[in-house]
Amino acid sequence: MVEAWRARAESLLLRASKHSEARWRLFAQRFPRLGEAGRFAWEVGQKYDHDDCFSYAAGLSFWLIVSLVPITTLLFKLLGLVLGSKVHGKALLVVLFNLFPYLPTEFIRDTIQSSQKIGGLGFSWVVLMIGGLWGVNQLDTSLAHVFGIRIRKSRQTRRFNLARRAALVVSAVLLLVIFMALLTGGFVGNLMGLPKTLLLPLLTPILELLVVTMILQHLPRCHVRFRHAFLGALISTIFWWAAKRVFAIYLSHTFTFGIMYGSLSGIIAALIFLYYSCAIFLLGAEITSAFYRHETTGTHAIPQDLRSPRSHDGR
Repeated sequence: MVEAWRARAESLLLRASKHSEARWRLFAQRFPRLGEAGRFAWEVGQKYDHDDCFSYAAGLSFWLIVSLVPITTLLFKLLGLVLGSKVHGKALLVVLFNLFPYLPTEFIRDTIQSSQKIGGLGFSWVVLMIGGLWGVNQLDTSLAHVFGIRIRKSRQTRRFNLARRAALVVSAVLLLVIFMALLTGGFVGNLMGLPKTLLLPLLTPILELLVVTMILQHLPRCHVRFRHAFLGALISTIFWWAAKRVFAIYLSHTFTFGIMYGSLSGIIAALIFLYYSCAIFLLGAEITSAFYRHETTGTHAIPQDLRSPRSHDGR
């Protein structure tokens, strides 16, 4: 009896699948652009699941937590040198919470105070840089997995991986310092004639788009075109902002969250959202990887001068 019901259910599912596939083919013929976009999205989704990106997002979020204190300490030290006493002001906290939501306020204040204890250029700055590299190393490993370089080393077209990681940390921190200093100091607001309450929702997504584009273009071990990195960064930025709104609604309507975690609810919320952020970032990386894969394994081949010296095959 059970086997008969199971066979009937499988038959119905197979029939529904064939019917849906036939309707999709008809739709793709009528609207070829949408059909191509649908096939591309399906390919990205399958690759995302095949690469087990949710597990890689968990590992990436762990190592980013490890690197959070060194990077934020370095960031606040540079901001202190630029802003002076304004680094303790409320305006900087508002900018920070727009860039990095759900971070506990006590963590921000303690990190600001700790950063002021660091002296001039010395060994402590080197230690902070090494600590910041831990998260970037895992980021590089995740991107190598997404681009298929961990399996096929011959696809690697870039050298000096450690130098590129260090340059990425420095560039990202300096970009954040410049943005936050200009916005906190009021220079951008005075220039555009807009208050900070209107500038933050406009400029923060642009900054995040620039940072993610820079990561997707320059951190992978293969040469990625700007437009491919930009498209992946654009999709991940849009998804990140949508997830930020949805997660805020979830927290505001889930009263058991604070009951379950108590005083740790702020930290738990920050950790969960960091995991979601890493998963969304890897989705953008998969989109960039799909563009790169179509270009290098389709009608275009990898240029000879961009191939790894260890390459032995044609890809």
